[in-house]
Amino acid sequence: MLLLGAGLAARPIWRLRAQTSSARVRRVGVFTPGMPATDEALSKPFYEEMRHLGWIEGENVAYDRVYGNDRMEMLPQLAEELVGRRPDLILAASPPTSRAAKRATSSIPIIFTAVVDPLVAGLVASLARPGGNVTGVTQSIADSLAPKRLQLLLEILPGVKRIGLLSDPADPGAHHDQMAMAPLVGAHGLTMIVANATDPVAFEGAVANLVEQRVQAIFPASSLAISRRDRLIELTDSARIPVVGLNFPMADAGALFSFGPSLADQIRRSAHLADKVLRGAKPADIPVEAATLFELVVNLKSARVLGIKIPQSILLRADRVIQ
Repeated sequence: MLLLGAGLAARPIWRLRAQTSSARVRRVGVFTPGMPATDEALSKPFYEEMRHLGWIEGENVAYDRVYGNDRMEMLPQLAEELVGRRPDLILAASPPTSRAAKRATSSIPIIFTAVVDPLVAGLVASLARPGGNVTGVTQSIADSLAPKRLQLLLEILPGVKRIGLLSDPADPGAHHDQMAMAPLVGAHGLTMIVANATDPVAFEGAVANLVEQRVQAIFPASSLAISRRDRLIELTDSARIPVVGLNFPMADAGALFSFGPSLADQIRRSAHLADKVLRGAKPADIPVEAATLFELVVNLKSARVLGIKIPQSILLRADRVIQ
């Protein structure tokens, strides 16, 4: 008995907590819209936090990773197939995968991340009491951040007159951003050109259209732009057009700057909601959480490539500066 007690005492308490509360391996579907190479990196904070909470892959949790490979039209089918494998929980790590998962099941718990307005998206009945099988972490329950991004761009490039919005008609957040930017666009006498993209082929055409329209900066406003961020930067760099990013991964890929909720923080926090559900809580009773960590990231390397000088006032406010 002494040997047994010593062995238990030597093991981390958090691992004991997970093992004693889970007699079987739990299956968690991780449903993302992009390519494995990009989405696995974006999901890393979730896996790390789950491990910290005691959910060890191969011991008491198994992950069923499902990638959309940027083919948005395939998400409903992929969601149906995932639901058919009967996971204990689905992490839907984007607005389009959240909507697809919600349509595919009304019983399997779903945790969403990076959704701008889960009420408008029809994912929950209310933020305080979601009421169904879905809850999660929303990017914002306040105003759109698009006007703030535009204000930052005007500080950096006060001579800008033509801006492009890379949008997606199927994404409520994209429409929200467009409407929120309109008053500022009008106040500064700007021209905003909107190009829509719902799949990779349309995405390429939309970016090409904005380049042909000689916009002086591009504002992405869809999940597809995040998953296709490397290609977006490749296309715009050759035309010497700066991209204004939604979050750090976009700035890291080469956007001139990004301002928005920390995607890593949202995904990390979603692990805590998943932990609650796996321990018996119902999504209907778990309030939707709002992003609280926002960051301004400036990419000086991209600025040098584009021949843009970042004002010192912007650099002093930046949370991160990529050299």
